[in-house]
Amino acid sequence: MATSGVSSLRSIERLVEALVESYLPRARWWPWRGERRPIELVDWEDSGSLLVLIFRCGEHLFQLPLLRVRGLPAGLELRGFCLEGSCYVEAEYTSRYLREVGGLRGFKYKAVVTPLEDVEVDDARPLTFESTSAIAVYVSRGRRLLLKSYRLVPSVDVEMRVLEHLARSRFRYMPLVHGVLYYKSYPSGILVDYVEGRGDGGYLFYQLLVKYLGGDRASLELGLAAKVGVITAELHLSLNVEEGPGFFAIEEISSGDVERWASRVWRMYNAAIKRVDEHLASASSSTRESLERWRGLAERGRAVVEEAVSLIERLYVGEYKGRAHQDLHLGRMVYVGDGRVDFVITDFEGKPWRSPEERLEKEPVVKDVASLIRSFHRLSHAAIMGAYKLARDEASELMSRGDPTLEWRVRHVVSMTYSYVARLARTKLLPARTGRVRPIGQLLYPWIVERAVYELLYESMYRPTWISIPIVRLLEAEVYKRAI
Repeated sequence: MATSGVSSLRSIERLVEALVESYLPRARWWPWRGERRPIELVDWEDSGSLLVLIFRCGEHLFQLPLLRVRGLPAGLELRGFCLEGSCYVEAEYTSRYLREVGGLRGFKYKAVVTPLEDVEVDDARPLTFESTSAIAVYVSRGRRLLLKSYRLVPSVDVEMRVLEHLARSRFRYMPLVHGVLYYKSYPSGILVDYVEGRGDGGYLFYQLLVKYLGGDRASLELGLAAKVGVITAELHLSLNVEEGPGFFAIEEISSGDVERWASRVWRMYNAAIKRVDEHLASASSSTRESLERWRGLAERGRAVVEEAVSLIERLYVGEYKGRAHQDLHLGRMVYVGDGRVDFVITDFEGKPWRSPEERLEKEPVVKDVASLIRSFHRLSHAAIMGAYKLARDEASELMSRGDPTLEWRVRHVVSMTYSYVARLARTKLLPARTGRVRPIGQLLYPWIVERAVYELLYESMYRPTWISIPIVRLLEAEVYKRAI
């Protein structure tokens, strides 16, 4: 265990106790939101100003850089705390972080384009707090950069390998990578160009859907939906350049693959139901009725999961798997709207909570399309809330009974999916029999269901009052099997 810097072991132990007792349970990135769980301090470094804690909880390794401050900065009150007369704030959201972390012996910076000494951060602000990583925008010599700093330390360097490969392949739809931070052999964070845009990838679609709900039936952007499909196809072509066991190569799907994927869907579904039951056991009277209702609908989804698993087992053995994004959705994109690129994919981390083996594995690349379909459902839910001034559960209830966004959403999903299929026609990335005998909707259906189940598990862990959204998505999956 490192003991560099000014802190004593006892003061670090008191700090860890405070983290477990009050800070971690309310942290957005903590997987067990609201719960106190013991942690094991693995390592720590202290420059005097910057204290970086490396700790383990169960099988997960976390990093938490904390900057000592005189008082919590405005806007960062929920990203910091005070203890025994000292105040700490999550350091990446400050202009001092890169300078301070560069001086710690356990950390190193690998320049891809820009050396660390050429990055002088004049100003820093959070991009978002709704992420399991710390994401900050920096101003450096008049240029805006974005730092994505992992809270959950990835044990495999998938994102960096993908970014380096795509840069060499001249993939147009990604930001410039300046450099990578490492903690020992683990990737710690990535510094890239900040992409100027009009909003995330769902921004324009959301605006148009709100107009549609207001009576403007011409509020469609099928061309841009098709562009999303083309970009996804280009990503898959760039990530799968050969055939064989290489990292960026396609391989034939085995019966063992199919068995593993089917088992994973059931494991996630059962874990989500169990987690919801745990919340029900301690729910207040004000939330119990809602949780019970959605728990019952989630149980109805068991038949949907059974059908999805059956299709995985029937359709995929002997087809091909490849390198995919794993968590591609409109929120991972920025809409630049330039008529040329239009969308830039800004995040290639995949699903951070998957095991190292799962993050490295190849899968049917159409899973990314299913993930994008999830995005259109989520923005539809948000548009209903905004247009009709409904609470989250009320919007979910409306979508489960007679979804006013369904026709709009299906038309965009069809446009996106067909453009994707057209770009990959006659490649092994799509099953050879895709067409009238085996429609793409049938091939997508299991992964639309899997994505809904994953989201159900995620929300049951982080935001149990949000579980209605993936439950409605699970129950509507049949729509896409028929429509596409």
